[in-house]
Amino acid sequence: MTGDLGAERFRSVAQLDMLHSLAAKLNTLNDVAAIGGAITAELRTIIDYHNCRVYRIQPDGETLMPIAFRGELLRDYETETLEELVTQVGSGMTGHVAATGESLLTPNAQEVGFAIQIEGTEDIVESMLLVPMKLGDQVTGVIVLSSLGYGKFDEEDQRLLEVLASHAAIALENATLLQAERRAAETSGALLRLSQALTKMRAIGDILQEALETIPALAPCAVAGAYMLDPSTGAFRLARLHEVVPGTARARAEIADVPSEVVDALATGDSGPFVVSHDVAASTLPPELLFSREAREILIAPLRWEPDGSGALAFVAPDGEHLYGPDDLRMAQGLADITSLALGNARRLSELERFHELVESLDAVFWEADASTLAFTFLGGKAEELLGPAALAWPGQGRAWGSHIVADDRGEAVAAMGVVAASREDPSLEYRLDTSADRVVWIRDLVHVVAGAQGARQLRGLMVDVTQRKQAEEALRDSERQYSEAFKREREAAQRLRALDEMKNTFLEAVSHDLRTPLTSILGSALTLERTRMELPRDEAVDLVHRIAANARKLERLLSDLLDLDRLQRGIVSPQRRPTDLETLVRRTVEETENPSGHQIAIAVEPATVSVDAAKVERILENLVSNAIRHTPPETRIWVRANAQDGGMLLVVEDEGPGVPADLHDAIFEPFRQAPGSESVHSPGVGVGLSLVLRFAELHGGRAWVEDRDGGGAIFTVFLPAG
Repeated sequence: MTGDLGAERFRSVAQLDMLHSLAAKLNTLNDVAAIGGAITAELRTIIDYHNCRVYRIQPDGETLMPIAFRGELLRDYETETLEELVTQVGSGMTGHVAATGESLLTPNAQEVGFAIQIEGTEDIVESMLLVPMKLGDQVTGVIVLSSLGYGKFDEEDQRLLEVLASHAAIALENATLLQAERRAAETSGALLRLSQALTKMRAIGDILQEALETIPALAPCAVAGAYMLDPSTGAFRLARLHEVVPGTARARAEIADVPSEVVDALATGDSGPFVVSHDVAASTLPPELLFSREAREILIAPLRWEPDGSGALAFVAPDGEHLYGPDDLRMAQGLADITSLALGNARRLSELERFHELVESLDAVFWEADASTLAFTFLGGKAEELLGPAALAWPGQGRAWGSHIVADDRGEAVAAMGVVAASREDPSLEYRLDTSADRVVWIRDLVHVVAGAQGARQLRGLMVDVTQRKQAEEALRDSERQYSEAFKREREAAQRLRALDEMKNTFLEAVSHDLRTPLTSILGSALTLERTRMELPRDEAVDLVHRIAANARKLERLLSDLLDLDRLQRGIVSPQRRPTDLETLVRRTVEETENPSGHQIAIAVEPATVSVDAAKVERILENLVSNAIRHTPPETRIWVRANAQDGGMLLVVEDEGPGVPADLHDAIFEPFRQAPGSESVHSPGVGVGLSLVLRFAELHGGRAWVEDRDGGGAIFTVFLPAG
């Protein structure tokens, strides 16, 4: 008896020593698989078993996945596979321990009522010991020991395994966190390197290729492709293809464009990365739309860049079993953001280069300067010829506007420029250049103030050499008529130059897209009718004709707005006031305004007769309602109110859309300005609708303004006094 107690005590001491050694070893490992392997290998020196499994609960909180397996593959275990070992929380003995958090010791697994036997195996007597791995009260996994025979484990083994399980849970959690941090660091590093590489690229094709070649460093994939939206067809065309695993990509000639309706059907609607499952790719997508030879899971990351660029990065799983998870989606979002930013920068750089080429062709000096410090930020055109060889370096040297003027004229010119920046006016200044030559050079500087909501942001100007004109003035001073005519011609030329300068910065930028979009649609529909020789089905032909008519109406409205704005700016329009039935005017105008998004429009009009220019008031109300429809989500409500007030009339249009930022309350009434965040794909017009509202109101001697609406949205108000 004494000998048995001594042997038992010796066994306990040996087990404790091995347990401390194993716990210390687990703390040195930082890989989940290595920790699982150490548990199964070292545990056998402490407890005798024939089979050991270490399970971890997966992020879904339901699946128990074996991370380590060790034992003797005898008889019934010879055909046991990983898939058969996977179980669920609450299922069988392992799932029971995971669900309850309580250890389970049984001398014979056949005696446990909720035990599950692997299909195809024979009944055998098998002792089992199952212990949960816990962090606090949370179960993170289960250690399972089994031994052939009855009652092979005892309570001492259970206590020992429970102590080990607590150490294992901590070690596995630390290893999991460390692996996650390592993966995050690797992903961040790859994205940073990609961002640094893309900043040096200006070609869209190079940017897309670099992004595709970075994907394998971020997520497993067999082949990756980059798509670009074709504006003329609305389809997505393969622009670049990168094969990671040889033999997995289809030939470029075999890959068709992806129609927009297919993209819309696959996308989730939140505009972020999404996954097309293997089943969907195999059963829904025709083979010619796949850029891989066989259907596999596809991760798609949409690309969007200013002003209207659209595309996508897509990568295919390395095998049919691989599934992309939340980490892959987050990575894809970061990759798409960096790529989209690079594509937008490349677009802007390309446009800037074209603009500079235009500036260089001008027979004048084009300059830009900071409105507060007058420091030059850009010089172009004939700067070297007019200002000297060193002039192009002035922006980098911090040299200010005015330093190039002769001392006698400098003070007055700099003071005048300060008044210009404060008043936001666009005058022209004349002064003499400070040159080393003996000759006098006269400059006419045509200045344009780039104003923001908080004041002048930037000054732009054209320096024109008017020395010959000045000399002509001196020679022809006695001829008042000739002088007046010359000055008139010069003033008109200056006005035309200033108008061209303004158009260069506003009109071309706005109209280039808004005229081209309906023209493209008209041309595409017309070409379709032409190519098919009008032999399309009637419904399709009628649809194309409707599209042509709708886009033609958009063009007609754009041109009408531009013509009206031009007439108002030139002051050749006057109000034709007549007594007008206010209720009839308002209801007819609202009913005739296009409402494609199905907005609910409520009308409240007090019966009254007002003396106004009915056509102009109709345009005011039409533009306000159209503006509310374009800039609010579909099917939201719009309220239109009108009533006589102080002998005049008050028009109010409310909406429950996103509203107008406070710093844009004045700016949106400027020509060619639109509030950001339109809910529509693209708002027709070039940003003159609200400008016409203000101009027509001022034509009546009234005013127009916008306020925030309680509960969200905007309130546009127009007051027209009695004539």
